[in-house]
Amino acid sequence: MLPFRNHWISWVGLFDPVNSLNDDIRVEDDLFLIARKLPNIMRFITGIGLKATSTIFREFYSAYKISDFCVKEKIGILRAYKHNFPALRVYLASCLIKIPFIVDITGNYELIRRLNGKPFYFRQLTKIPILRVFAPALTNWLLGVPLKHATFVLGRNKNNYEHAFALGAAVEKMSLLRVSNFSHAFNNYDPSQLPPPPVDFPYVLFVGRLVLIKFPFDVIDAFEIVAAKIPEYRLVMIGDGALRQEIVQRIASSPFKDRIVFLGPCSSDTVFSYTAHAKIAVCPFSGYTLAESMLCGVPVIAYDVENHSEVVIDGYTGFLVPFRDIKALSRAIVSVANNYEQAKSIGRQGRELARVAYDKDKILEKEGRVYIQALGLPSPDDNSFLATNPSPH
Repeated sequence: MLPFRNHWISWVGLFDPVNSLNDDIRVEDDLFLIARKLPNIMRFITGIGLKATSTIFREFYSAYKISDFCVKEKIGILRAYKHNFPALRVYLASCLIKIPFIVDITGNYELIRRLNGKPFYFRQLTKIPILRVFAPALTNWLLGVPLKHATFVLGRNKNNYEHAFALGAAVEKMSLLRVSNFSHAFNNYDPSQLPPPPVDFPYVLFVGRLVLIKFPFDVIDAFEIVAAKIPEYRLVMIGDGALRQEIVQRIASSPFKDRIVFLGPCSSDTVFSYTAHAKIAVCPFSGYTLAESMLCGVPVIAYDVENHSEVVIDGYTGFLVPFRDIKALSRAIVSVANNYEQAKSIGRQGRELARVAYDKDKILEKEGRVYIQALGLPSPDDNSFLATNPSPH
């Protein structure tokens, strides 16, 4: 979040109410991580198998801790960056202390449910034949509760926006605010002032969390199909997550293991260096990675799912392939590699679109206005407001 702190806000704290310690960790002068220790009784309840009970207690405890902190520190507004547990916490805190709160929609849980067959909440009900039919409806109800009461709901893309609307968010409280927390380097990409290439071979790049929903195995499978057709290329994978060990094992068993470079988690500078010099970026199901690749003018190949088609116009700003179609994905990789000058031109057009869609200054200005409205302050266009509120918070 450091490169994208909004100039309208003078203090930001990231509240972690379920940590193993009690501490206020200063990240920067105006950015803190507020960690609060979870009571041992909740770990005990989880340990004896009552995970759902512990979760319920945890949410009420978290809301209490957040409320207590906000009152003591005179916090003006709460914001949840997901509409599941964080949104529930700020909603409960808002009920206690009457503080305005904003919810960001950063994931489409209906889509994820359809992909993995599990609702976000009430998963235990899916194990009971008669009750399992109620789990999706109850999940949508619980996901919708904070959205219905939020001061504002911010969709990160049109699908998120529509997802929030379907869950009951009031249309007059909704706004589209695209992702904005990619680093300074991506927003100021200049092909004439790049860091040295990190490697001396052309490569296909995958950057993302190593979880099923990001489909890292699809990328490996597709590369194995095309490896013999583009012998000069390698696959570079950057990321970390629950599937890391399985990814390592999968690569070790690949007939092309010598051409798959797995870097694990990397610094922002390293990610930028590899992205800026990539020949092709494969983004099966991406948000920030897709934006970052496009901002660097890299030809992107993405599944035609969720928000991808909003910015990846097939054959014009990037390439879309049918969802989970490994053969189509592999054909697209070969096509881009064999027609690279044309693909690079498409990548440049993608960059121009991304610079508009993900314009940092415009996003921050719109975000600032949302804060001002949520706090019930005069419009920042009002001269008297500017004179008396140089840095509202």
